Amino acid sequence: MNNYAVQRERAKARFLTYSYEALAEKWKLADDGVYLYVEFLGERYRIARGTAETERLLREENAVEPASFEETLAIFDLLCHTEGEAPKASGIFAPVNSLKGRPRTIGVDEKMTGKQAELYDSDWEAFRRACEHIGGEEIKLGDIGYEFTVFRDLKLRIKFYGADEEFPAQIVYLWDENALEYLYYETAFYVMFYLGGKLAKLMEGEE
Repeated sequence: MNNYAVQRERAKARFLTYSYEALAEKWKLADDGVYLYVEFLGERYRIARGTAETERLLREENAVEPASFEETLAIFDLLCHTEGEAPKASGIFAPVNSLKGRPRTIGVDEKMTGKQAELYDSDWEAFRRACEHIGGEEIKLGDIGYEFTVFRDLKLRIKFYGADEEFPAQIVYLWDENALEYLYYETAFYVMFYLGGKLAKLMEGEE
């Protein structure tokens, strides 16, 4: 079993120690007695009671597919990260390395974001369509800015600048500054990688 699979199984095992009813009440989740239903980054998911198997509900009627490692890890972290009452977003945004409670560790891989920025710069309208396909709301930020609902009231923004004579294309991820009350710092990177990959696939016509 590879490291990703180990992390996924640990997250599922942790989730199974929680009361489904308490999670549904805390996060206002739909619960039909078989599945809990969660919305994450513009998509709807269901988590099976008793097994924690997580599936994304597709736009086609009654169609589902297994959630990816990033989706699964993020959803379980968001549901189980905090005890007691649900945290509240601040409405103030900051880069991931400036969030409240950030551990001392290295930041995001600029090469990764550089490749993403080049793709977005290749077709601004396709980038806009991809963002809006998964529920992004365009805002005034950079050359193009979008705000996404990660979970409940937790928002994530992308600020994009196109290339010019002096600088290459650039993207900056901005989280609500209370994001680490919802998820671990490492999980925030999984969410950003997942979002970037999702947008890339949509732009390239793979979804």
